[in-house]
Amino acid sequence: MDDFSIQEGFPTFITLKKNAKPHNWRHLLVNNLSQIRQLLLKNGAFLFRDFPLSTVEHFTDFISTINLGNFVNYIGGDSPRDKVTHKIYTSTEAPPNIYIPLHQELSYLQTYPQHIYFFCEVAPKFQGETVIADARKIFQALNPDVVTRFQNKSVTYISHYYRKSKLMEWINYLARSHKSWIDVFETDQKQIVEAFCQSNEIKWKWLNGDWIEIKHTRPALLQHPITKETVWFNQAHLYDFNVKLLGLWRFLAVKLVYFRRLTRLHEVTFADGSTIPHQDLYHILDVLEEHTVPHPWAKGDVMILDNVLTMHGRSTFKGKRRILTALTT
Repeated sequence: MDDFSIQEGFPTFITLKKNAKPHNWRHLLVNNLSQIRQLLLKNGAFLFRDFPLSTVEHFTDFISTINLGNFVNYIGGDSPRDKVTHKIYTSTEAPPNIYIPLHQELSYLQTYPQHIYFFCEVAPKFQGETVIADARKIFQALNPDVVTRFQNKSVTYISHYYRKSKLMEWINYLARSHKSWIDVFETDQKQIVEAFCQSNEIKWKWLNGDWIEIKHTRPALLQHPITKETVWFNQAHLYDFNVKLLGLWRFLAVKLVYFRRLTRLHEVTFADGSTIPHQDLYHILDVLEEHTVPHPWAKGDVMILDNVLTMHGRSTFKGKRRILTALTT
């Protein structure tokens, strides 16, 4: 890659050399796609810096040029985010004081994205890093007894979404966190929701007419489709609302607001319906924290993650922060 400077690591940094012509970045990418793809499979995360990118159109063009797969939407995902174009979303609209733990995007769905992309439109002045971790190392670091339990039993994710609810609207006014099923499935037609669930092996039932309960059952581990490496690939630690995940005061607030089980955003069990031990979930959170690598943003940065090999999250921040995201198969 004569026109690029490469600093291998996690993430691997790729910057344009000073003698490279910035307006030729598309041509430079196309000429080096094979090497870029090989390095992404090896390291799991790329950070492109000092490329002449400043708009959502540039971001979209960059993803199309690097050509790792076809764009996919966020239907079925319940992280609060805004749709910028039909291909691009904001990374999250979760309140800035909430830390988002590591996870792989849509790992609870039967069809998950192979790659996730981030673009820094407005860099935060204080914290606000996107945190990442190598899912291969997470798998290797976890207690073998915990891994065996999860591998043998699989994970069932349970979610509840409303159509109209004054309580949920009040909650989202205070801290945007609980999406309606209209937002989750990007439709107000129940039959379209049901068709999506059926095609993705999701169990569903309508509650009181306007609420829906959905259940996904997925394996806790995954083998990468190309490298064949085994990785930790589930979000059980995000679906159990506990003190370690939320902190004491937020935990108490959640318990107060979601006193009715059928309004709770998330629950998680093993596939046989048995309870996942809290000590297992706390151990997972500890291992994730030990392997967390923070990435500070600069305006115009593009990060690409292999969504199987690399987990991501977000640190808290103050001030403005706008990170865009996209997904490809």
